[in-house]
Amino acid sequence: MKAIRVRVENGRITGDAPPGLPEGDVDLCLAEPEEQMSEDELALLDEALARGFEAIRAGRFRQAADVISDLRR
Repeated sequence: MKAIRVRVENGRITGDAPPGLPEGDVDLCLAEPEEQMSEDELALLDEALARGFEAIRAGRFRQAADVISDLRR
């Protein structure tokens, strides 16, 4: 899994995004140290993230706002 290094200053997170991400807001979820994942779970997560990033690079994604709007209808 690739790590993203960021800086936290005055309650704000700054840093460089990995190449291939679309412009806009990104939600990050931080793993808690006590929430241990098994090697199998980590491998599945890594695979899912890789597929997701590849889909973004290939333009196969929808804006979250559009998905939420459709779900609310």
